[in-house]
Amino acid sequence: MGMRTLESYPSVIFMSVVTLYTLFFDDLRVLLIDRKYDNIFYAVTTVCFFLFMIEILVGSVCRYPYFLTFFFWLDLVSTISMLPDIGWFWDLLTGEGTNINATNAT
Repeated sequence: MGMRTLESYPSVIFMSVVTLYTLFFDDLRVLLIDRKYDNIFYAVTTVCFFLFMIEILVGSVCRYPYFLTFFFWLDLVSTISMLPDIGWFWDLLTGEGTNINATNAT
């Protein structure tokens, strides 16, 4: 059932649209969209990240051989490479969103 779902036309088309979004929309966001809308894009990118992770998990369970093959690692690395596009996560990881050493000068 999992393979049939993964390889169905609606699933392939949907994940292709998700892939196109992840490839281009962060660059378009930076170039064209006001910063006040960043959280919307971060939310959509987070959903896309989890969709890719689910696809990797289902593929690992249902597709043989997939787990630990070249395509598994390719999918995993490309999914992890989305993390810098998620501002909430990246700011926490790098500490850019907070200023720990700042003093309250008022």
